[in-house]
Amino acid sequence: MKGTFIYIFIFFTINIFSQNIDLNIGETKSKNYFEEFDFELIRDKIIVPVEIRGVTYKFILDTGAPNIISKEISDMINPRLLKTIPITDASGIKENLNVVSIEELKFGNIMFKNTASLVYDTTSNPLFQCFGIDGFIGSNMLRNSIIQIDVERKKITLTDNRKKLTLDKKDSSKIKLIGSQSSPYLWINLKGKDKGREQVLIDTGMGGLYDISHRNYDVFKKEKIFNEIGESEGASSVSLFGDVPVKKHLRLHLPLLKINGFEIENYITNTTNSKNSRIGADLLKYGVMTIDYVNKRFYLNPKSKKINIEKPEFNFSKTLKDGKLIIGFVWENELQKKISYGDEILEINGKTIKICDLITKESVSEKEASLKLKIKPKKGKIFEIIVEKKSTSMYKKLMH
Repeated sequence: MKGTFIYIFIFFTINIFSQNIDLNIGETKSKNYFEEFDFELIRDKIIVPVEIRGVTYKFILDTGAPNIISKEISDMINPRLLKTIPITDASGIKENLNVVSIEELKFGNIMFKNTASLVYDTTSNPLFQCFGIDGFIGSNMLRNSIIQIDVERKKITLTDNRKKLTLDKKDSSKIKLIGSQSSPYLWINLKGKDKGREQVLIDTGMGGLYDISHRNYDVFKKEKIFNEIGESEGASSVSLFGDVPVKKHLRLHLPLLKINGFEIENYITNTTNSKNSRIGADLLKYGVMTIDYVNKRFYLNPKSKKINIEKPEFNFSKTLKDGKLIIGFVWENELQKKISYGDEILEINGKTIKICDLITKESVSEKEASLKLKIKPKKGKIFEIIVEKKSTSMYKKLMH
């Protein structure tokens, strides 16, 4: 019997392997509804109010995930157990999670009934604690709704009737709802010396604008679309049950990314371990996004038709391991001689590391052209190093 895959992308990636899983369960109590409500935006995470049995909780809106509730909520409301399923995360560690039916869950003022949700012990992951969240609203619950996200106004609009929104079809593309959690996928256009198209997951739980999976890049590698501007072995995300595997990845320059009619020039991205490429929450900075699950359309109303986002970048990334901030990837050859994956970062610009502040606040200003890091290497003595931003052209020079 064929297995079903369910993907969650927020701070981690997990794959759920089980037989005949279907999380597309439940419905709204209302019909022909229209609701507008506020949300918080914390480090590209869309934090929304959710009410269960008269208690209001904080959830992350994540279209790349199914619904999840904390074990604490599950223990309080004692929902009906649908089944227990094995989950394998990105590190290959396997555990069992319960799938339950939430009798009533209010999102905005819209009541959702009998929604399938995973139960996860959030106390085991510091990232949940830092954001103070209790679960996720996922695509399986939204599959019969139309959701519009306006970051400038900090408003979410939820309806099941497209006529209640001001939408222009020429600003839209078809989407496909895939798998057991109705994940929304969109075709985007890529252009370098050659042109290409890629089907990507619309993932509001992902920080950043566009990530390409290593698997997809291997297909595009034959085409002259991306410029390889860095190569590094390391890791850059947090897994659900353990550390993600250390692998070799590429840093890429994409001359042109086109989403609907919106053109983005000179985008820098990295390959990832994920099975799918994704567009993420950074897209919301540039316009109002509407995902019409009902009619299977994706709308983007951008502030301008084209932007050039070329800018100097730091040539390394950070990640967490064992509650410590460490070096993730190092993209520049010369810097690779000084720091590498697993080296602990003790201080940034003379300030000691507070993990929750690092996760939920912008610790480095966009205006800063350099960082002074205090590094505790895997072997050797503690040292300080200044890392400077480099332009894309500088990366090319260093690589070639």
